[in-house]
Amino acid sequence: MGRNRQNAGLGQGGTCVCTVCHAEVAHRQGTPCYEMKCPECGAPMSREGLEETRAKPRVFDKACIGCEKCVRACPFGAISMVGDKALIDPGRCTNCRKCLAVCPTGAIR
Repeated sequence: MGRNRQNAGLGQGGTCVCTVCHAEVAHRQGTPCYEMKCPECGAPMSREGLEETRAKPRVFDKACIGCEKCVRACPFGAISMVGDKALIDPGRCTNCRKCLAVCPTGAIR
């Protein structure tokens, strides 16, 4: 039997997974996983199954105006500026997608 959205960590229940050591803890309703720290190693947590449902954000250079709002919004330090364009480090990105909400030009998709 396949996992449903709630069991995959996308509903009220589910699991938060460490982005480094992959430890799992039960999701706490009302607290985004990315605001939690791993009880094992202290690294940021991510919602289980999120990577399976959505690709990580990318910066489309032609639309990026270099405002650095995404850099300031990223709680994981996954975004840096290279010249006058933002660059997302996929190894550090936990797919929290806060950068999408602050990008004034829609350069991050």
